[in-house]
Amino acid sequence: MATTSESARSPRPSPLKTQLLPCAALFLAMLNLTLVVAGLKELVVDELGGTIADTALFFTVEMVAYLCFAPLWGVLSDRAGRRRPFIVAGFAASGLLYLAYLGIHSIPLLLVLRFFQGGSSIAGWSTTMALLFDHAGEAHRARFAGFAGASLILGVGLGAPIGGLLTASYGARAPLAAAGALFLLLSLLSLAMAEAPAVHVRPTLREVTRALTSRPRLLLPWSLYAMERFTVGLFVVVFPLWLIAQHNADPAARGRALAMFLLPFAFMQFATYRLVRRFGPFALLSLGCFGYAIAFAALGRIDPMLMTPLLLVLGALASVIFPPTMALTAEWTAPESRASALAGFNVAGSLGFALGPIAGVWAQHAIGYKASFDLAAAAALAGALAATAALLRQRRRS
Repeated sequence: MATTSESARSPRPSPLKTQLLPCAALFLAMLNLTLVVAGLKELVVDELGGTIADTALFFTVEMVAYLCFAPLWGVLSDRAGRRRPFIVAGFAASGLLYLAYLGIHSIPLLLVLRFFQGGSSIAGWSTTMALLFDHAGEAHRARFAGFAGASLILGVGLGAPIGGLLTASYGARAPLAAAGALFLLLSLLSLAMAEAPAVHVRPTLREVTRALTSRPRLLLPWSLYAMERFTVGLFVVVFPLWLIAQHNADPAARGRALAMFLLPFAFMQFATYRLVRRFGPFALLSLGCFGYAIAFAALGRIDPMLMTPLLLVLGALASVIFPPTMALTAEWTAPESRASALAGFNVAGSLGFALGPIAGVWAQHAIGYKASFDLAAAAALAGALAATAALLRQRRRS
């Protein structure tokens, strides 16, 4: 009775603390991720004397860190029954490590620092995703997934053009300094986030593991998200290199071109959750992935005058993949193992993002840029087939 009375007197946290601040954190974390994309050649090749392969490794190493650290932070967060300490510490450490980039003058040291910075960053934004869904009831899960997806991809989309302008105006290390300052600011803002009551359950490590292994169907949304990250990772590294080779594009022009893909990718996510509720996740994923594959196959083959419309369409099609997969992950897990499930979701995405740049650069060296884009198209087609199979299985059961 005392607990019920005490609970009744406790005011509900405001939307500012439960929705707006977590979404702002996801936005800024992803903004920092792509601030360096447009000027990556100037940083890695021109300043540090690296190779084009090293530019791909700069992204891949961070994704490898995500693979290593995301499960650890997810399990520790679920086990501790708290989210906010992991968020604050992760963002603070990532900010300090970003500032440490400014003193690096060799590729090996850059990549080592990148690994630990990635491990810190994933503690912040992956746990933020879990906190956001802790506050989402079943009726609002798809909507929260849409908001989270839009925040993440809007940050990704704006980071590229802003980073391009910073590089063109102040040099290749300016985006690194900006990202470090933003992460430190984000750490302070995270102190105001509200902890969710649901996370105060303290399951054992064995219980968390059992909760995840008893849900093999999670492999479907995780795999589709890995595919989407694979194609995006390939695109953000290979496409700017293609622009340099074909059009001698400067960093600002590369940033604007990336924004043509990434901004529709972000803004369309606000509407995707409505489509999920109306048509279901699998129908949307099936059609979206098929269209995504066709659009990727057209890259490098169409008239340059049609490039901007194609990039806009490509981004819009990509936007239908992320919210359904994240919503399915949240729906198919219990609250006490949600951070671990979303960590697994992010591990799958990080694996895709780690492999995308390497595979894209390899295909470009071996065959050419069209082969890189065809590789992304093939991955999207595989995702379309998996989603179609799930849709047919669902209809047979109903």
